[in-house]
Amino acid sequence: SFDHGQTSTGRMAWQRRRCLHCLTVYTQYTQFKAKGSHPCLALRQSAMSGQSSQFGLRLASQILLLATCLIALVTCPHSKVEESFNLQAAHDLYYVGVLPAVKSFNNVDPSCSEGGVQTCLATEKLSYDHTKYPGVVPRTFIGAFFLSSIARLVSMMIPRKMFCLSSHPLALQFLIRFELLLIGWLAHLRLASSVESYFQKRASELHSAQSAQSASRSNKKLRTTIQPSLIASYYLLITAVQFHLPFYSSRLLPNTFALVLVTIAYSEWFSRRPRRTAIYLVFTAAIFRCDMLLLLFTVGLAMLVRRDLSVPEAVLTGAITGVVSLAVTVPLDSVMWGRPIWPEFEVWYFNTVDNRSSEWGEQPVHWYMTSALPKGMLATAFLLPLAFIRLPERIKHGFGPKKEIGNEPLLDKSLVWYFTPVCGFVLLYSLLPHKEIRFIFPALPMFNVCAAYGMGRLHQCASPGDESRKLTRYMTGLMYFGGAGCLAATLIGSLVFTRLSSFNYPGGEALVRLRWHLEQSIPIQQSASEEKSLVARKAVRLHVDVAAAMTGVSLFGQKHACNLIFHDEKGKPTTVPFRVDKSGYEETNSSDGELMKFTHLLTEQRQVGGFSMIEAIEGHPRLDMSARNIATEETIYIHERSGWRRI
Repeated sequence: SFDHGQTSTGRMAWQRRRCLHCLTVYTQYTQFKAKGSHPCLALRQSAMSGQSSQFGLRLASQILLLATCLIALVTCPHSKVEESFNLQAAHDLYYVGVLPAVKSFNNVDPSCSEGGVQTCLATEKLSYDHTKYPGVVPRTFIGAFFLSSIARLVSMMIPRKMFCLSSHPLALQFLIRFELLLIGWLAHLRLASSVESYFQKRASELHSAQSAQSASRSNKKLRTTIQPSLIASYYLLITAVQFHLPFYSSRLLPNTFALVLVTIAYSEWFSRRPRRTAIYLVFTAAIFRCDMLLLLFTVGLAMLVRRDLSVPEAVLTGAITGVVSLAVTVPLDSVMWGRPIWPEFEVWYFNTVDNRSSEWGEQPVHWYMTSALPKGMLATAFLLPLAFIRLPERIKHGFGPKKEIGNEPLLDKSLVWYFTPVCGFVLLYSLLPHKEIRFIFPALPMFNVCAAYGMGRLHQCASPGDESRKLTRYMTGLMYFGGAGCLAATLIGSLVFTRLSSFNYPGGEALVRLRWHLEQSIPIQQSASEEKSLVARKAVRLHVDVAAAMTGVSLFGQKHACNLIFHDEKGKPTTVPFRVDKSGYEETNSSDGELMKFTHLLTEQRQVGGFSMIEAIEGHPRLDMSARNIATEETIYIHERSGWRRI
């Protein structure tokens, strides 16, 4: 029943929905009656079958997205240098915590110089990885702190007698990455629901606007609309079959943290909550990725042009959110870095003012459009134009009279105001010389929404909803199977890329293999009197060079390798002293010329004087089309000091 206490706007919206429902039911009633079937029974069966099929598609797409993300996580458990900071920070915040850094924050060494970050840190003597390996630019600890805190809560809830999470570093690493994966997956589900609600409201508005001139006596049809649930389901399905979004969903990159927040911002945008959209974008730019200022500019400009936000509202929202963001990031990061710092400001200054990002390579202006986006979307990119062109509808109706298609224009502007600002973001980013595909990850969800709209159009036109000529039914069906083929081809390509990526972490794999070799090579103790001398003789000191450290060696893996335990003949467990030293590109972390003090090496050098090679780990994968397999080459070598095994 209608609540007469509602406002006039609410009453009009209710009336429009009632008119839409009545017109839809009447149209279906007349169609079933003309076919000779019982109208009421046919309507009920049609509604039930449609709802069940749409629910099945939505559930399948949700499960597939989660499955592809998990496959990437399990297949590639190690991490590379780009994500090493947050992963090492999560390790330190879990095992060491923040309290040691807080206690030493004011304990500044008066002899420190201003030249190097690591020499000026008050926390230099603490066991934090970033004090010795600070990286090129400082990064925030907010994301790592959040994930490590969740891991601590999970560890507290699990009884230690059942499973001690702290004693299983690789399981802890998996948990932390899975947390980020799950948060990203939920963000995609939220965006899908917002897209469905957006198109439901839009369909209601379109039908109510056409209700006067589209009565049955005028012999005109309502403008055909794509079922919103189809668009939402296909968004999840398209995201699932692609490579980059599922693969990087569990990678602790600043880009991944930013992608999660931007995806939520898109969901607020589709839900027509512009202030919340601006809040998420400002928060993301201030804490995780300063380059999101470009996306904030293009999206904010679109909202101002459409009058979703006024200029005073935009300024006030940005100012308040900016202050809150600084209050979140500056205290924690200043304590951890040992000096007052706003990390993303220094990143912005490094990349924009100093323009030093080009030292890591440059790409042409068109690289994002001609290489990165096609690689990111693969065959699903062919669905993008169908989001803006009603070609399937025209083909379905055989290019007949306009009254057959409800006076629909050829161009569809439903997503223009959402797609254009994101394209503007990519174009503005193209002006920077240094380019990587991960920099434009925030654009992919919006591109996938548009591709899902195009796929939904193919699905709707291929569905047997009204009478059309036999030839046009074949043509629309063929187009739909072409779209499904794009999804299948993208999934196959993504699986191939995932398999290729599994060979990109030879350093991490070498550390795992070294532990296995040590477990096999350290002899069983013969007696208690020999134990002390033998263990001292068998102490392991490992050196990891830059190439190995950048391709998968993490603190979690190091801790797992250091937990080397063997048993004597009586079954008594005995630990082996295990120390890991890593080289870095910093001069203070170079270990050249001191290799003989180590017992084992993980290095890219095949031959090292005084050492013998145990095993070579394959890497540098490439797809060999002629041989139809994945070709690799020896990348990281495991060396052992000559004579170390002899007793």
